[in-house]
Amino acid sequence: MNPEETAGFKLLDEYARTRHNCFLAEMNARKTGYLLCFRPIGVRRDSAKRYSYRYLEIERDDLNVATFTGALPDSVTEMLDRELSSLSKEIAN
Repeated sequence: MNPEETAGFKLLDEYARTRHNCFLAEMNARKTGYLLCFRPIGVRRDSAKRYSYRYLEIERDDLNVATFTGALPDSVTEMLDRELSSLSKEIAN
């Protein structure tokens, strides 16, 4: 990972941990963006839900904006809120 990707990874991971009790487990570069894998925090080891995950994609430009400004763009936070809240609900049930 280059320094910009590392900074973007940290921003995404911090947001997921703070807002959704999830962490960013993987970030893989693609031609136009990044494939992200989020997993839940705090799931018991003996729970089948510990294998829960959510794959999401963000555009390269969105990550560039985030690293330049030090904050995730609204489009990214809205997508994370929508998708990771459904992951949190799935784990809670």
